[in-house]
Amino acid sequence: MLAFEEQVVADLVEDPNGGLVVLSSGLPLASLAATLLLYLHQTPGDAAGGGCLLVLSASDPLKARIRRRLQEKLQVHDVPPDLPAQQRASLYASGAALFLSPRALAADLLTSRLLPSRVRALLLLSAHRSTDTSSDAFIARLLRQRTLLPVYAFSDCPHAMVAGFSKAERTMKSLYVRRLHLWPRFHVLAAADLERAPPDVVDVRVPMTPPMRGIQAAVLATMDACLKELRRTNKVDVEDLTVDKGLFKSFDEIVRRQLDPIWHTLGKKTKQLVADLRTLRKLLDYLVR
Repeated sequence: MLAFEEQVVADLVEDPNGGLVVLSSGLPLASLAATLLLYLHQTPGDAAGGGCLLVLSASDPLKARIRRRLQEKLQVHDVPPDLPAQQRASLYASGAALFLSPRALAADLLTSRLLPSRVRALLLLSAHRSTDTSSDAFIARLLRQRTLLPVYAFSDCPHAMVAGFSKAERTMKSLYVRRLHLWPRFHVLAAADLERAPPDVVDVRVPMTPPMRGIQAAVLATMDACLKELRRTNKVDVEDLTVDKGLFKSFDEIVRRQLDPIWHTLGKKTKQLVADLRTLRKLLDYLVR
């Protein structure tokens, strides 16, 4: 286990409410989830029999990586939505670690097939998708109604946590967590672990053909014209609106972040310009694929 992984888990379990961990893209989310599951499994809990560990919002590749990290130390059962209710109830009673879909878990909580007192902790692995009306938030609300249950939320999409107005704060509020843990790649512990085994990077560049360069020039000229029109609205910071920044995905977020608080006051033309810029940036992206 890496030093920064130990620190992340230690910071999380300090608060009985849990917390929200935002990782830089590329940091080992699967390893962190496996480490936390193993720690909770080996540490006695207050629930009878230790309680079951519920893992939500895990994709199939992420599940495979978590199981590979755990090896034989802990078995995590997959509970598909079409599994008979009686079998789901027996898995809940066993106090095992479970991969679940939000739909099946919400149904079992509402029908009291699973009691909150039988749950040790809830792990959410795509916290950036949680909103006030999402299934994850609804499940967290059901579990926290009668008991102080830790909710451990993770996100490895930091750019998604800054989209919109107070995205991180609203996510924490919907999941009933109070502490936010930020782990960028330049964090002292993370950087030290990454520098021990730096990757070998091979840069392979394929030159564009003359027709491709012509298409690129035409799209860039169109983007420049849209940006000039957008600058005239005096609604956005002019310094952030350049054609060079328009080549990256973060450009859409920069524009939306500035316009979100006043989006309802914008005219049809301004909104259309923002949509056109997004379409043109996608065209540039498709051009080099």
